[in-house]
Amino acid sequence: MRYKNLTGEIKLYAVAGTQTVLLAFDIAEAKVKGTDFLGFSVEREDKNGDRIYLNGSKHFDSLMKDNTITDPKIKFTSLVQAFFWKDYLANPGEKYTYTVKAKYGTPINFKTKYENSITVTTEELHKGKHSVYFNYGVTGSQGYASNKEFGNKPVDELPPAIYKKALDYLSRELYNEGLMEFLNKAKTKKHSLYCAFYEIQFPAFIKELKEVKAKCKDLQIVYSGQSGQNKKPKDPKDEKGNLDSLKNAGLLSISHKRTKANQPHNKFMILCKDDKPIEVWTGSTNITLSGIFGQCNTGHWIKDAAIARKYKKYWDHLQQNPALGALSKTSEAIQPDADLAALEDGTYVFFSPRNLPAKTGVTPPQLKSYVDLIDKAEELVCMIFPFNYDEAFKKVYDKDRGYLRLLLFEKAEQAKTAKKNEKNDVDLKVTAGAVLKSKVETFVKEETAKKTVKGGILYVHNKFFLIDPLGNHPAVLTGSANFSNASITSNDENSLLIKGDARVADIYLTEFNRLFEHFWPRYLTILNNEKPKSQQKKEGFDKPLDEKYTWFTSYYDESSYHHKRGQLFIKMKEVKKG
Repeated sequence: MRYKNLTGEIKLYAVAGTQTVLLAFDIAEAKVKGTDFLGFSVEREDKNGDRIYLNGSKHFDSLMKDNTITDPKIKFTSLVQAFFWKDYLANPGEKYTYTVKAKYGTPINFKTKYENSITVTTEELHKGKHSVYFNYGVTGSQGYASNKEFGNKPVDELPPAIYKKALDYLSRELYNEGLMEFLNKAKTKKHSLYCAFYEIQFPAFIKELKEVKAKCKDLQIVYSGQSGQNKKPKDPKDEKGNLDSLKNAGLLSISHKRTKANQPHNKFMILCKDDKPIEVWTGSTNITLSGIFGQCNTGHWIKDAAIARKYKKYWDHLQQNPALGALSKTSEAIQPDADLAALEDGTYVFFSPRNLPAKTGVTPPQLKSYVDLIDKAEELVCMIFPFNYDEAFKKVYDKDRGYLRLLLFEKAEQAKTAKKNEKNDVDLKVTAGAVLKSKVETFVKEETAKKTVKGGILYVHNKFFLIDPLGNHPAVLTGSANFSNASITSNDENSLLIKGDARVADIYLTEFNRLFEHFWPRYLTILNNEKPKSQQKKEGFDKPLDEKYTWFTSYYDESSYHHKRGQLFIKMKEVKKG
């Protein structure tokens, strides 16, 4: 949901997802230029009247270094020195009022000159055709690392009660309100459940599947039979492979091994009632400890019988373990290739494999359609690359554009590659997964998902991109497929294209921003540490708040990233009074 309040000297804008709210502030340059404008204070009030400050964790150097100051309320004074801010502590379907005050003066003596408030209601978790779920995806975070009960330890070292608390915290609403709620709907004799899993190994989920089998009309599972998903761990505490997990649970008799794809990479479930497909669960989440509770992942629940029927048609062929060529014909019959930009608003599903036979050195038509859609953006593109950075995308992102492009990579080396040819392009921002490797001021050391949940992918495993999410016709492409040739021609995959749905776009945009902003200072720290000592400067976590009244100047430069980001909110469509 989008909101604005244009009364007063501070103009306020907000985009509310389910659990993240983005805030943008605008104030006339004449009100700050040549003044002692120090920053904004942001306060949130909930429906119960409880108030918290959202002023961040950065402080003023002059106060921190002054040994005569012993009052922590003064020493650790913090303000927001940005025209864009965010609330990561919101709950779904709740009303919040944000009060923003412009502060003028010195770090030790400042006062409010202007203020304004904006009231928003966050999106509900379960509503309408599409519901979207994200885990935290940041076990390497201050929230987990500084939690005294968790102790920044691997979850399997925690006592049972604390272990459960840790998983509830890390999964956010992805597991209980998402995956479990979906399974619970199948526990009647009127319902059937048809699944396709790349990795099906998390014991608690498999236990729930056993209960589904006992209570539903029919349960059938297609699973990856490839060696990578069927390893036998040396540590008895580790999750078993697909085959052993299903066998130990007594589910092998209703399971179908998929062997004829490069990667049987789907992660979806189809819910049927009275033998009619009605709903689908899909996304990027593998059913493993690290998939649900470690690296960031997405779950997408669709209540659309027409889309569910398409998934069921694909699944019916998939469970026969067909050759790639045969399944490709089914994929393309369900949804042929198309000019994605020309498609009307609505929901579309694209299955893989497709575009066969594949031509060496030629970008598959479906992948090229993604590139073409990105190339027609007008305001903003957001994209996550958990694995490879395909040449087709390098070509489009290597070109200077008039719109903003925000790219998030699993690995820092890929992020550097993406920025290499566009170092001076302020419209292209890249970041990558990272943790804080040592204590910095009030920030504690963090651990990656490799340690906390024995993850292979450490940071981001989501597979989605957004085109003009705040415009009249936002587009979201999401699903199981990494953006590669293999994901089109030789893997089993499914991808949803959702056009013109502001609710879906807002949820994905707010969560993308949460991830991008989380990793940004950590990535800057990596880049800074790679420089010679003489060239290093305070970046990311150790960069203090500005005391020279220059922090706001770039916002008023029309060519700057900060100005263009602000304009996205000022010009956004479908806005309510807040």
